[in-house]
Amino acid sequence: MARAAFDGGRLVEAFGHLGRDLASRGVFLELAVYGGSAIMLHYIWRKGTEGVDAVLRPGSDERLLAPSAARVAALMGLPDDWINDAVGMFTPLVEDDALFDLSGVYPDIGVPGLRVLVAKPHYLRAMKLMALSNLDRGDRDMDDARMLARELRIGDVEALQRLYASIHGEQPAAELLASFASVLA
Repeated sequence: MARAAFDGGRLVEAFGHLGRDLASRGVFLELAVYGGSAIMLHYIWRKGTEGVDAVLRPGSDERLLAPSAARVAALMGLPDDWINDAVGMFTPLVEDDALFDLSGVYPDIGVPGLRVLVAKPHYLRAMKLMALSNLDRGDRDMDDARMLARELRIGDVEALQRLYASIHGEQPAAELLASFASVLA
């Protein structure tokens, strides 16, 4: 199946269906959203994303998410992997709740089944800086990194380096640090 694109409305619709399905089964999960989906929920300049980069928050069981996510995929014509947890490779093992904003609770009427948290802009920015080390991802990460730098009013490489280290707990590798100047171009 071809990868379906999400715009903001379709993403919120998918979360609504997911929350209703989870609630109908008596399940409540917390989902942390990153990447293009989180940027899109924060800013109007990001118009779409290919999928939802997300991980379940501690205390939520992945086995409870899968059947509901599959039903939403079938209902909306989405690929089976519309929620992609590979982003977990780029997140710290322990994430402070202060790194997230509440995006929504679904459904918004009745008993909820899903609470969606989105990574805050400075956290997204640090993650996008890390993603720049992956050269086969095209221009999307660089474009996002540039826009987030503008939104956060970051204008020098040293500030980017401090932001990166504050999230990732280490200084960026030399080749990654060299790419930071391009973000500010």
